[in-house]
Amino acid sequence: MRALECRLINASIACYAIKDGSLPADNPNLKALGLQPGTKPTVFVNGPEQINAGFVAEIEDGWVVLALRGTLPPFNGNFWAWVDDWLQDFEAGPTDWIVNGQTFGRVETGFADALLSIWGQVESAIAKIDLTSKQGILITGHSKGAAMTFLAASLLKSAHPHILIENCCFAAPLTCDATFRTNYDALGLRPFTVRYQNEYDLVPYLPWWPVLALLANAQRRNLGEVSPRLASENWPEAGSNLYTPVGILRYLGPDCVTEYGEKAERDAWDAMKYALDHLEFEKIVDAHSASGRYLKCVCG
Repeated sequence: MRALECRLINASIACYAIKDGSLPADNPNLKALGLQPGTKPTVFVNGPEQINAGFVAEIEDGWVVLALRGTLPPFNGNFWAWVDDWLQDFEAGPTDWIVNGQTFGRVETGFADALLSIWGQVESAIAKIDLTSKQGILITGHSKGAAMTFLAASLLKSAHPHILIENCCFAAPLTCDATFRTNYDALGLRPFTVRYQNEYDLVPYLPWWPVLALLANAQRRNLGEVSPRLASENWPEAGSNLYTPVGILRYLGPDCVTEYGEKAERDAWDAMKYALDHLEFEKIVDAHSASGRYLKCVCG
């Protein structure tokens, strides 16, 4: 049986195959997840053009998996349009995140709305499963789906305090504020929350102002001007970045070697800075693909 992390990146990729509210049973990534014999995933969709989607599935080694779909801004060869699409996702700003009737912290509005649009369907699917007979619930997702995993974990752990909730996500953008992270950690979720970040992936740094400064400088050198969304007056205030990473970083460095801790943080930033300094835009876009190096490195 493949390593669990490999099966979860496959589950994240399988979410992109959801169409018209269904996920083909012969989808190779779904098959790689390893469903419990005799079961099939419960698929859910909502939002404009069914943009918010995912599935709940029982897998062969006794876990329940909640996989959440990301929405990759379409890349048509124009790097700056791709960046602009991503920055537009953050323009709505933060909103209060409510757990058990209490404010849990502040989170990006777009990610909150996306999860809440499908949450009733998620709860319904999980309610049909005897969780006491399971190892626990594994949450996964890529890109926007990864951002939603933190919100989902906070709701599930609060609703099921005696059920093991684990979160393994990929390429998560910045999603939550420090208050959310403090409350998330207080639920005991931090040791069970892993976020994989690929070498050269830009998205896990958005919308942190230092990477916006690097992007603005690269755009000025590349195009001779800076677009409004990258103008310095629109950056978050220096030293008071609202959004903060959640969980434990696993950085996929050179040769797919996984790094941890301060070295991982430093090497990830150095790689990102190098790519922007050298205008290696194709490398940056490729680094965000779930079915590219994320799949290759995690699955070995």
